[in-house]
Amino acid sequence: MIKLLLSLLIAATVFSYNSSPGRDNETEMAIVDINNLSITEIQQYVDMGYLTYEKITRLYLDRIEAYNEQYNALITINEDALAQAKALDEEYQSQGRRSLIHGLPIIVKDNIDVCGMPTTNGTEALLDSYPYENAEVVQTLIDNGAIVIAKANMDEFAFNAAYTYSSFGFTNNAYNTLYSSYGSSGGSAVGVAANLAVFALGTDTGSSVRVPSSANGVVGIRPTFGLLSSDGVILFEESRDTVGVITKYVEDNAIVLGILTDNDYLSTIVADDLPLSGIRIGVIKNFMNPYTSSNSVDTGKTDLFIYDMMNDSIATLADLGAEIIYLDSFYLNYEFDATNLCYNFNEYLEGTDSDIESLADLIADGGYTQYIEGYNGYYCAYDYSLTDNWQEYLDEREENIKLAEDRFDRYDLAAVIYPTIKTELMTNEEALYNKIYTPSSSTAPLIGWPAISVPMGFYDDLPYGMEIMAEADSESILYQIAAAYEQVNPVYKLPEIAPALYSVPTMIDDLIALYDQYQYDPDYAELNEEVANYYLAFDGNSDTIAGLINEYQFLKEEIIKKEKTLQALVVTGGVASGLILVIIIVFIIKKRASKRPSYRS
Repeated sequence: MIKLLLSLLIAATVFSYNSSPGRDNETEMAIVDINNLSITEIQQYVDMGYLTYEKITRLYLDRIEAYNEQYNALITINEDALAQAKALDEEYQSQGRRSLIHGLPIIVKDNIDVCGMPTTNGTEALLDSYPYENAEVVQTLIDNGAIVIAKANMDEFAFNAAYTYSSFGFTNNAYNTLYSSYGSSGGSAVGVAANLAVFALGTDTGSSVRVPSSANGVVGIRPTFGLLSSDGVILFEESRDTVGVITKYVEDNAIVLGILTDNDYLSTIVADDLPLSGIRIGVIKNFMNPYTSSNSVDTGKTDLFIYDMMNDSIATLADLGAEIIYLDSFYLNYEFDATNLCYNFNEYLEGTDSDIESLADLIADGGYTQYIEGYNGYYCAYDYSLTDNWQEYLDEREENIKLAEDRFDRYDLAAVIYPTIKTELMTNEEALYNKIYTPSSSTAPLIGWPAISVPMGFYDDLPYGMEIMAEADSESILYQIAAAYEQVNPVYKLPEIAPALYSVPTMIDDLIALYDQYQYDPDYAELNEEVANYYLAFDGNSDTIAGLINEYQFLKEEIIKKEKTLQALVVTGGVASGLILVIIIVFIIKKRASKRPSYRS
């Protein structure tokens, strides 16, 4: 594996789509523009023969090479990605795909273990820390055919939500590099938004999947606490931390979480005219108040443009059949305790070959940037989760769950909604010294319930999201609401500062249409094979494409000529046969007439 600090260019050799290294990407051509495709659409193009998994991986490696430096989103690149993709192509050809994520490049946050790649947790001191096993969630994705193309930059030790800053520097917003990506899963969210991979894994303690997803215009889910394994994940706060999924689209998110949990979330996405009919959604009024003077991170002032976005979203949900219920407040007691961080970290290191064997070693090494010293101490050697203090903390959590369940039961709610981020996005510099105003950390993490952030729209060319929270194990409801909303309010778009690297030739659609039309016609078998081979060695040459189109047209004309000739022969043969029959009949009649006896006198 190749270790890549994001202050440097990618050291791995990455190749252009069916090209040799060193070719100018501005002149490159592709059969398909992958940048806005969903998981299902990518696989459909593979089935039609226009893409292979090796080609897809090349396309993403090219995007990483072109754009990772400006974003600083990725720490380590998988130099075996192309070989893995080639093997998955061969498997697909001989056995079919393992799942809908077969052969797709993905990004994993760098506090989640991937064999052969260091798990740095955002600290330079851990660049030589290699895990012995994949994290359980990663192993599940690999077993289903995914390719981990890179590890993502993250806020060091997953401490902050307002920004992503680590030993490897800031991760910049996908749409404007002066702005914060938010955190702590900023690299994962930016990687998906800038289309450096098909989807990503992050982790969420207080808001670390949903907030950066909102700030970068993508979909991010924090699932029910405990639904996904934390084995092979460096924990910040063990009673809240969960792996989450970040995607461009809601359906993609449902596919990935469904694979991770062996659940069919796709079937819960309803395509009716009123897909939310009978669903009661609560709007928490004190989470979206533009007139308050409160300075609270969750109930403080909401910027007016976000308030307007939320009201537009509420109207959309109502048009989709949802019944909207307004709640004055949704108060939960906020408690946070990361006393066990050091103990958990030291235990985690036992599953690696790292020279750093404890948090104390890491501090002594000095290869870090943030305030980890405060977590070193007595409880590094003792499991704090066995103490009475920890049990009191968990009891407080149970009280919060009862409060939330009571509110849902009282109003018969399926979900509640609120803005993921309540104020205008901050620059990296502003984020270092200011609070982030979000209800995300004061809701789902306090009770272990699932919540998903979906894009609402853009303001001053920066994206903002709406969060939807439901009761424990109600991911299906979240996907139903989010997918219905996205269907009428599609928001994702490729950042202008990371445009497509490849042009799709104007005539390729005509060639594709002809190939699709005659793909199974035996008269076109030889030409179809020629076109299929051209797809595999696609160079975008307009003369070649035009020539193949002309061959289809010429062959079609030849076939039509043959059919007309055959028809003419049939007609001519029929007329000739008729004349012969008439002659024979006349001959027989005459013959019989000559033998007929005469009765003349």
